[in-house]
Amino acid sequence: MPIRALTPFEITVADAVVELGNLKGWEFAAFLEAPSGPLLEFITRMLPGGADPSNDILSRTAPENRVVIHHNHLSQESLSFPDWTGLTVFAEQTFAHCADDTCYWGKVINETEVNNVLSKAQTVEISAETFLFDILNNIDFSPLSAELAGFFRKEVVNRAMKLRGYVEYEFFWGSRAVNPPPSSGRPAQTWSAGTSGSCICTRIDEAATQLASIL
Repeated sequence: MPIRALTPFEITVADAVVELGNLKGWEFAAFLEAPSGPLLEFITRMLPGGADPSNDILSRTAPENRVVIHHNHLSQESLSFPDWTGLTVFAEQTFAHCADDTCYWGKVINETEVNNVLSKAQTVEISAETFLFDILNNIDFSPLSAELAGFFRKEVVNRAMKLRGYVEYEFFWGSRAVNPPPSSGRPAQTWSAGTSGSCICTRIDEAATQLASIL
């Protein structure tokens, strides 16, 4: 199932968070009342990871008042545990946009179960990385197994939660080669999460299936 189509308003917002993120090397986040707007808040904390909202947004905890988030992920990694935390508190759905055109989308279905996963976040991520590493290490990707498993561990977690029915989760792989920011820790060479992700997509599914069995 593909990511839902963005409204014209959302396309403008998504383009802005990516463009500003690339320019400044910071994460930006836009908080919308609904997919067609209005825009409630556009914020950055001048950090490469994380753009926490104001208290005005954090207070919107009632289901009918929850927001739609569009933010950039400079790392090109999938939705993080802080992203899912926001989706259990004040957000109805979130999009993470990457410079290579990759996009990740999520929505919480079962808050109790998602909070249970969040409570053991470190253990879950270690298991996700281990499962994917073991799979990749036995095939042609073995020279890059550790790097790929570390990078896509969040993707494994998110697909596993979807398999269990805890969340709705979709992604779109981009293909544009970009220079990752220095803060990402990646080498200064062109790279695309989408290109790598599409190559090992079925392997990520295999790891997610294993992880889902123990969530």
